[in-house]
Amino acid sequence: MLLRSGDLAGFARRLWRRLVGLWGALGGRDDPIDYGEWRNRWVDLTERDREVVAGWQSATRFAVSVGDGPPDAVAATVGSLGTQLHKKWAVGAEAEDADWVLDLEAGVVLHPAAMATIARAIDADPGLSLVYADYDHLDDGGRPSDPCFLPDWNPDLFDGLGRIGALVARHRTVPSEQVTGLDGAVVYHLPFVLASRPVRLRDADPVPVRHRWPVGDPPPLVSVVVPTRDRGRLLEACLTSLSDRTRYPDMEVVVVDHESSERRARRLIDGLAANPDTVVVPFTGPFNFAAMCNRGVAASSGEVVVLLNNDTEVVAADWLDEFVGQLARPEVGVVGALLLFTDGTIQHAGVHPGVGGLMGHGHKHRPGDDAGYHGRLTVAHEVAAVTGACLGTTRELWGRLGGLDEENLAVAYNDIDLCLKARVAGLRVVLAPHAVLHHHESVSRGYDDDPVRRVRLGREVAVMKERWGDFLDTDPAHSPNLALDGDGFTGSVQPRIAPPWREDHGTKHLP
Repeated sequence: MLLRSGDLAGFARRLWRRLVGLWGALGGRDDPIDYGEWRNRWVDLTERDREVVAGWQSATRFAVSVGDGPPDAVAATVGSLGTQLHKKWAVGAEAEDADWVLDLEAGVVLHPAAMATIARAIDADPGLSLVYADYDHLDDGGRPSDPCFLPDWNPDLFDGLGRIGALVARHRTVPSEQVTGLDGAVVYHLPFVLASRPVRLRDADPVPVRHRWPVGDPPPLVSVVVPTRDRGRLLEACLTSLSDRTRYPDMEVVVVDHESSERRARRLIDGLAANPDTVVVPFTGPFNFAAMCNRGVAASSGEVVVLLNNDTEVVAADWLDEFVGQLARPEVGVVGALLLFTDGTIQHAGVHPGVGGLMGHGHKHRPGDDAGYHGRLTVAHEVAAVTGACLGTTRELWGRLGGLDEENLAVAYNDIDLCLKARVAGLRVVLAPHAVLHHHESVSRGYDDDPVRRVRLGREVAVMKERWGDFLDTDPAHSPNLALDGDGFTGSVQPRIAPPWREDHGTKHLP
């Protein structure tokens, strides 16, 4: 059976995540892979594997074009065509009757099962228009290294980077320059290393493009909702950064005060009442982050609403321009920022299912100016979710989705829940890495490390699992070949999906 990378059995996935979480709790870690050993186990074909692949029957025919390059590079690519276990391909005029096209850079070497695996996917879903696969790089000695484990269809990412990968098959009706405009329903990602690309070709890669989406004329009013309690120094730094470092022209600040009694905080909050651009909303009762945000949004006036923790400070002056521009796109529902710890390392660059437990932050503790895994932090791109520490959406969508769930997800995962609701509604959740703020994480609230908080967190985890089931595990920005510990972007010793040639003779899809 052919399975998409996001279609694994839910029970197996949940079991796998629990085992990873237990391993992490015991101090374990998925150490960086030895790629040579990994490739030998999961990429290289045994004789039995070859028999399996050779037995796949497909009428799919490929037209192959090889780009210009040094004679040895062209010869390497053409030579790999001759190793294909799928024989229905041709180059040049002989391929005029082919429905599918492979445009290969000179020097790219195809895995012997590459065309057969792509053809198998096409046969399983004749409505496909594009199929792409993972790849690695050939160093100067011709040794495979540095695998690029691609995410599921992520048009913002691929468009911004100017390329998808080393192996992309497109239907003849799809022009090569229009592939990133395709709907995800007609695109298939094969999470298997099926090509190798010379590392020297990186020098010819396009420069990543930062798309600056217009904010509108006039720009809409943005309401920034800041829940707070005491910690006057933090709140003052947050509000000062909003006023002094944010260049967006039309912003109101809504401070939701949870019974602050600290003298500095009380003096600051009381003084805000005299500021016409600030609204103060009192909140009483047990701590409920979701309810505080809901009350703040209800008291606000902006067409765009932004949730912002009181322990944040603006770094990039155009962060709100970035948010508003993204949200002006009809396909975008929620947008989040790149958040840095006080020491300048990354705290949040998107949330990914299974990383460190139920949900975790990718690229955590990498340098703040890190380009990210294969350049993804250089461009805005779709992610599974973003943190409510800095989250933007429209008032219309907030109302349509019902805001945050204050009854069942009072403290944790209410932001994730909102993001998943937006994605179910057919909208993208976008990480905008050029919108940069500092986040002194959990300074004001603390961590869930006492018995009462752990019990509450357990209830909220149970709610998320019950509510979202298998959809909780879907991620347009992560690969089943990446580890679920650390920063989430190192290769996993054991991928969560086995190659199809192993599945056919006893090695099933892994959890």
